[in-house]
Amino acid sequence: MVRDFKIADEKGVGYYVGLITSCFALAQLLTGIHWGMLSDRIGRRPVILQGLVGTISSILLFGLSKSFIWALLSRSLCGLLNGNIGVLKSMVSELTIDHLPHQRAQAFSLLPLMYGLGSIIGPMLGGFLSHPVTSYPGVFGDLGALTDFLTEYPYFLPCFISAFICILGLVFGIFHLQETHVVHHEKKHDSNEDEEEALLASQQQSNQSKDPHYSTFQTNSSTGTVKVQHSPTPTLHSPPTLRESLTPSVMAICIAYGFFALQAVFMDELFPLYTASSRENGGLGFSPNEIGIALSFAGVITLVGQLLVLPVLTKKYGLLRLFQMVLFICIFLYLSQGIIRTLYYVPDFHGETNTKFWVWVGLLVSLTVKTIGHTICFTGCTILVNNACPRVDALGAVNGFSQCCASAMRAIGPAICGAVWSLSLSSTVIPYQIRINITFVVLAAIGTITFVLSKRLDANDYETAHAREEVVHIKQDDQTSEEASSSRSH
Repeated sequence: MVRDFKIADEKGVGYYVGLITSCFALAQLLTGIHWGMLSDRIGRRPVILQGLVGTISSILLFGLSKSFIWALLSRSLCGLLNGNIGVLKSMVSELTIDHLPHQRAQAFSLLPLMYGLGSIIGPMLGGFLSHPVTSYPGVFGDLGALTDFLTEYPYFLPCFISAFICILGLVFGIFHLQETHVVHHEKKHDSNEDEEEALLASQQQSNQSKDPHYSTFQTNSSTGTVKVQHSPTPTLHSPPTLRESLTPSVMAICIAYGFFALQAVFMDELFPLYTASSRENGGLGFSPNEIGIALSFAGVITLVGQLLVLPVLTKKYGLLRLFQMVLFICIFLYLSQGIIRTLYYVPDFHGETNTKFWVWVGLLVSLTVKTIGHTICFTGCTILVNNACPRVDALGAVNGFSQCCASAMRAIGPAICGAVWSLSLSSTVIPYQIRINITFVVLAAIGTITFVLSKRLDANDYETAHAREEVVHIKQDDQTSEEASSSRSH
């Protein structure tokens, strides 16, 4: 599309593509908190549906782009009108409060899973359906006014298909999406409810409201199940302010989330650069088809990691500990990227060197570790953010703020990666063997900062009553001794 605008030569197209990509993240940065706080007040469902309407409108406008400014504004409008990511995280948190930790992890992993599928299907739609008149003259070449329209706007058809998919989601949501916000579900108990039980519940709610870290969820320690505690009257009359929602524990995990988003987008931007660049320029010398195969492999690993690996590891190690372990592994993973190109010198099974056999092996192993690791970290950050939320009616604001932190880093990450890559390769002062690895060292440094931030997270700040095991892996013996001690005290 940008190439058709004729505003830059082939080398400058990437710059303008990056601007269009970044403007969406910047727009989300401006409105993410506001959509989240609005969902705390009016409920999740209306905000989700409105977000779909905004997405449909902006996608259709983007398909009508005939200039760079129009494309930039329509993508910005999409970011402004769509605050669904943070609100969806709040809904998943509310839907899974009575589930086991590994089940919650599996539920939260569905969000990046759907995003991953969309990232695979979306580019395919754009590639196959753009310029339909010239690409498929037998189908679209003789349709009268429609042919003229698609000739004038060659990118409208893939945008229309994307909008139609959103319309299906909107219709489904109108008829089947249920409100999950606890405040909007609180009802008075029946008139025949025991008066003493109502008084006790009211007194307990009053005590909880004085605790800045109270939770509206209650765990049955003997069974490990979780129950939603309903009070006889609505107890949360108005959502907390943003300052009340952003407690120190929330700020700490959101900052860590932002830095992880930075290293993730840095790595995603770096991958096509160093795989496509020639070996002389520090790359692997892969063709576009080979890069596509590698990305498809990563997509398959994403499915495996989210559906199979993540729940098992979460159940074994606990979420915070697993999050820290993976961040530590990622530091060495990033540093090892520069070693992959040296595998060209390792003889294959036929004794030949300068083949891609071992390079492929190294790259696929690296992609596997990276994909599973990033899946664990993104899901872990999301759940830990929800665990840190001080009140159930602050989930929207907290998730909106965390999304703003991630959006800010995603907006600057590609620019940082491109600048470091270009400057390091063009430098004549630094020795060749050093400068071709500078970008990986910078990425590892960002990973180190993220790991240090994660180690400063106090598990007690994320140990909510409904998800204790998610944050700290507690041995059964410890639980038994605590229960025994509690029974003796009574």
